[in-house]
Order: sequence, then C-alpha cells, then structure tokens
Amino acid sequence: MQEQLNEKLSQFIDDELDGAQSLELLTAVSEDDALKDKLRRYQIASQVLKSSEYSLVSSDFADKIHQQLRHEPIYFMPRQKAAIKWQKAGLAIAASAVLAVVWLASKVEPRQANPFSAVGVVAHSGSESTEMHARFKDYLQAHDNTLYVNTVQAAQPYARVVGYSQE
Repeated sequence: MQEQLNEKLSQFIDDELDGAQSLELLTAVSEDDALKDKLRRYQIASQVLKSSEYSLVSSDFADKIHQQLRHEPIYFMPRQKAAIKWQKAGLAIAASAVLAVVWLASKVEPRQANPFSAVGVVAHSGSESTEMHARFKDYLQAHDNTLYVNTVQAAQPYARVVGYSQE
C-alpha cells in the first residue's frame, strides 16, 4: 500500500495522474501530515533535478503568509464618480455642430453663377443671334475648355497629348 502511495505521489508531481486520482490523493495528503512532508520532499527533489537550484523555505511559510493576509485591514474606498469634463463635452458638441453644418452644406447644391448666361440671352434676342451665338461659342471653346455653353459640354477633349522631340 505504501509503495503504491509513493508511486502515486511521484506521478502526481510529474502530472501523470488523471483528475479523479489527483483529487483522491490530495484529500489523503490533507489528512496525513507525514504524507504532506513526503509530498514536499518529492517536490524538492523534482525541482532540483529539473533546474539544479532550490531555495529552502520553512514548512510554515505558507501558513505565515495566510495569517498575515487574514490580519491585513480591508479598505472600502468609495469609487470616484466620473466627473464630466465640461471642456471636452463642449468641444465635442462644437465639433458635432461643425460636422453637421458641413454635411448639410454638401447636400445643398450650390448655384454656380455663369457670367455668360446673360450674354447668351441677349444674343438670342437680336436679329443676328444665331451667327453671334456660334461665334461666341467658338470663342469660348478656343479660350477655356472648362466652361459650358447652353449646358452643352464643350467639344474640347479632357486631356491633351503633348510630345517633345529633341533633334
């Protein structure tokens, strides 16, 4: 029986026992002081074999720590409520308002003033309106390819290819 118990202690230290056997062994160790000492010696031997180092502590070291923890005062400190930082809140509200204004401004289609729209109307009202309108349209196409005449896109291409050869 003693030989089986020693073998179980060794298996326990090497983590070779399953959960039920480990629980059974631990209950037996908690009831028997001699078995506790043997388990402690086995643990020391295992640690020395694994790392070649060991620091010896007294057997009542853990009990002293438990007693000191029991006698330690318990402080019930009230939690501080999270104070509202009014500056941060004000900045957040201001930033939200600016964002809302920018968003609303982007939704409203701005009216683009066409400086030549009145000229087009005047040109249509005269007797030479078609000839003047064609000349005016040609002039605009020749000088500025971003303007639109009568909401018709100019005939100029979006990109121009330029070449340079050095001879």
